[in-house]
Amino acid sequence: MAPSTQFRARAIPAALRSELEEAAFNHGYRRFEGEADGWLYFRSDIDVPGEIALAVAADGEAWFLCVEHPGVAAELEARPAAPVPVNMRAAFVFADQGPMRAALHRAYVLATTLPTMPLHEFEAEVAGLGDTEADRLTRMRIGQAHFRRALLAYWSGRCPLTGVDEPALLRASHIVPWAECATDAERLDVHNGLLLAAHWDAAFDAGLVSFSDTGEAIFSTALGQAARIMLSNPGPLALTDAHRTRLAWHRERYGFVPT
Repeated sequence: MAPSTQFRARAIPAALRSELEEAAFNHGYRRFEGEADGWLYFRSDIDVPGEIALAVAADGEAWFLCVEHPGVAAELEARPAAPVPVNMRAAFVFADQGPMRAALHRAYVLATTLPTMPLHEFEAEVAGLGDTEADRLTRMRIGQAHFRRALLAYWSGRCPLTGVDEPALLRASHIVPWAECATDAERLDVHNGLLLAAHWDAAFDAGLVSFSDTGEAIFSTALGQAARIMLSNPGPLALTDAHRTRLAWHRERYGFVPT
């Protein structure tokens, strides 16, 4: 039976409080920020953006997670709960603590990959560089390394089309290429990228394949039959609106039929 989506403030039993504190600590939120209205508040101790809050029903039959980060709130796939505490963006409810812990882990991963943490880390690393050709190449190398790390985390270390999870066979594919991005923020935005197996990356980068707004592969008429067979039967991509905007650019750039 699904738990109620309504959260009611209550004192947290000591044993369940310990479970919440352990869950927060084990999933990266190690700084306790206080307790209010039945919620325990935590932050990362390494400046991952966004506060989270945890709560539980007295009988342990409903577990709650609340997030402050707007990007995490938008992308976390879980059953919404209400009410949402002041200054937080969304609350979610789970039938037991296993799924709650999985969602907490995903919340942490999203917070480390969504704008603006990869950008801030990149800016800190390149702060001392100038504007020589060598400096620009160094900036690009550093930026692409940060971008790859962010995409590996965002896509859970596997190509969403093939399931390939061998890092040596995965490529961090920009949708709008690095050189054509207007800002470093766009260059480092995980929504401007896909984590693809090497053969899919090569086809995508060459404009031989793109993706519809529903995440389905679209093949160029220039793609040969043998290549079509090699790229057959992909699973659809799970896309955000930010992905779709950039994929529309990609389809237009390479002359794909509008979808």
